[in-house]
Amino acid sequence: MTSAQETSPLLQNQHGSSATSHTPTTTTTAATNASTNQRHQETKGMIYMTLSALFFSFMSLLVSLTTKTLPSFEVVLFRGIIQTTLGVIACRHLGISPFGQPDNRIRFLLFCRGLAGSVALGFFFYALSVMPLADATVIFFFGPTFTAILGRIVLKEPFGPLDAIASAITMCGVILVSKPSFLFPSPSPPSPPGLPGSDGADNAAAFYVKQQEKDYNRLYGTIAGLCGAMCTAIAYVLVRKIGKQGAHSMQHVTYFGVVSCLISTIGLYTFQGGYVHPQGAWMWTGVLALGVAAFIGQILLNSGLQLAPLGPGTLMRMNDIVFAFLFQITVQHEQPDIFSFLGASLVMICTGSMALNRWRLEKKKIQQEKDQQDQQQQQP
Repeated sequence: MTSAQETSPLLQNQHGSSATSHTPTTTTTAATNASTNQRHQETKGMIYMTLSALFFSFMSLLVSLTTKTLPSFEVVLFRGIIQTTLGVIACRHLGISPFGQPDNRIRFLLFCRGLAGSVALGFFFYALSVMPLADATVIFFFGPTFTAILGRIVLKEPFGPLDAIASAITMCGVILVSKPSFLFPSPSPPSPPGLPGSDGADNAAAFYVKQQEKDYNRLYGTIAGLCGAMCTAIAYVLVRKIGKQGAHSMQHVTYFGVVSCLISTIGLYTFQGGYVHPQGAWMWTGVLALGVAAFIGQILLNSGLQLAPLGPGTLMRMNDIVFAFLFQITVQHEQPDIFSFLGASLVMICTGSMALNRWRLEKKKIQQEKDQQDQQQQQP
């Protein structure tokens, strides 16, 4: 992104014209102004990333609430319809084609990116429907680890010992959040008051049935969250593969919306029994609001990625987990246990460490390339 300071004079003389002398004071002032502007841009980018985390967390909260009565694929369908509509409007406003240039290869990659993102969304929404909001969000954020591994395999990106250790610790955090029954035994049923009898036996049986259902939901939700994280990693790798081949970020959004409509319709009628009409104004408001919140979050995320450095920007994105815990406690009135807090902390710390390390390596690579160019220019 080109800033105004890179295309306009930094200093002006007393008559308002651009300063042309190259005194040390002028050079120092110009460098200071450029550095200040860079910090402002980075700060703005991190604010955008934080706000995107807030909007995505709000979307997840609405998904968690609406999927109590609506099939998860139907919620994906509503989100896809809203995202496609707003994406097409934004593309028309920007004067670009919603489906990109007539290049079959780029369009195929965009379709695959939309397909991977849509499947990831379906898995994530299902996890939100059967698990607590914060737990599903933490498991879904295992995606950056999958992204680093796939980036090494597909794009030959670096994946060092620090990444391997952080990935292993992140997996431990996911285990703490998912709490598999073979590591975390189910609690004993509460003792019935009074003399033991048929009521006590019935209560114990009902308790075990409910606990078994809860364990199955957590197991299936964990598997769905991990599958969604893997599909998200595939989508991110495809975005990097597309690179700067002329695809605008809004075209990514539009493809994502169109393909998610297709995939969610197939999943809705194949696995979840078909369309269920939302009942009441609050339910309609919820499904519409989550689609708008997701679209705004996507715009803020794209803007933040353009301005914020990779490492700090990823750390701001981790606020999604923080907001999820806050929404679960304050809105849903569900108190996470100590294992969820500990697992979320491990995931956030290790994922952030991987992002900062990748940012450090990228800066080192850029500096080395710059030094090589300076040496070549100095050679006679």
